[in-house]
Amino acid sequence: MLRDRVQRSLAPRAVVALSRLRLPRPWNRRVRVELYFAYDDPYAALGLPGLLALTQKRGLELELFPLVERGIPGDPAAEQRRLYSIVDADRLARRDGRHLERREPLAPSDCAFLAAWTDVARGHPQAPVFAEAAVEELWLRSSGPLRREAYARLHRDILKSTPPIDEVRWQEALARNTERLHARGHWESPAARVDGEWFFAHERLPQIAARLDELR
Repeated sequence: MLRDRVQRSLAPRAVVALSRLRLPRPWNRRVRVELYFAYDDPYAALGLPGLLALTQKRGLELELFPLVERGIPGDPAAEQRRLYSIVDADRLARRDGRHLERREPLAPSDCAFLAAWTDVARGHPQAPVFAEAAVEELWLRSSGPLRREAYARLHRDILKSTPPIDEVRWQEALARNTERLHARGHWESPAARVDGEWFFAHERLPQIAARLDELR
């Protein structure tokens, strides 16, 4: 229907535009940088490492909210978007001399265990480093079925602990991440929220860097 097409086209633009209405910022308030991302999203393999580098350089914390559910509910073009995202993410990666090794879409359920492990690790100082290593292993260094042991090894090496065995118990927490994303007016991955302003992390890293410098 025309109404549905208009909503899918205009609503995302309105959310981003409203988030960029900048109000006076309280003096000396901590700059908050959040990233909502899905491991099954190839754009996350670009946005997460790039955003982590920006925050580390400026001594800021990057808060991660892994997603299993994302996108606009009922989007009839969802499958086409998933296929195109691989082609487009590879194009963006090649600008930096990298490329996507994985060329087939992943189902959210394929990566749910990684989202659970990341959510459990929230608050650990090395959690973003683990997420960066995992998403790069997933999209830039491997293909075919996911080998869980490879990611368990990353977990042990970086977080110095054994991954949680029962990821099912964390499904509610992951659902809350999606609810949190929607409550703040966004819908997709990888969405960076910088002091209340939304950016798509995989394609707006220079703008994010400029905004972070403005807030210092």
